[in-house]
Amino acid sequence: MGDIDRAVELDQVERYRFEARYPGQPFGPAVVDEPAPTGGSAGPGPIRSLATAVGHCMSSTLLNTLERAHVPVTTIHCVVDVEVGRNPQGRLRVQSLRLQIHTTPVHPEDQPRFDHCVAIFEDFCTVSGAVRVGIPIETHVGPGAG
Repeated sequence: MGDIDRAVELDQVERYRFEARYPGQPFGPAVVDEPAPTGGSAGPGPIRSLATAVGHCMSSTLLNTLERAHVPVTTIHCVVDVEVGRNPQGRLRVQSLRLQIHTTPVHPEDQPRFDHCVAIFEDFCTVSGAVRVGIPIETHVGPGAG
C-alpha cells in the first residue's frame, strides 16, 4: 500500500461553494464552486479541478523528465480540453481529457533527447497514470465521517 496523505479538507461556505484547505501546506485556502446556474461560479468546479490536476501533473512530469536529461526548453504552456457526456445509465461523466503541451528545446541539437523525453514522460505521471486506469474511491458519509 502507498502512503496516505490528508490532501484537502473542504468546508461548505454557501450552497455549492466550498473552501478547500490543504493541511500542513504553506499556501492558503482555495474556493471551489459549481458553475452557474447550479452554483455561483466562485471558483473552479470538479471537472476543471480534475483537468487542472492532470494538466499540472503532466506538465510537471514532462519538465522533470527534460531536466533529468539536461534539455532546456521554452516556457511550457498546457491546454486541457474535457469531453463530458452521458454514460449508459444517463449520468454525466468525464469521458476524455485532451492535453496539448506546448514547448520546444532551447537548443536545436537537443531535439533527439527532447523527442525521447516526450516519448516516455507519460509513464511517470502520478495523477494521469491513476486516472487512466481508474482510481478506487472509498466514500463514507455521516457525522464525523472519515
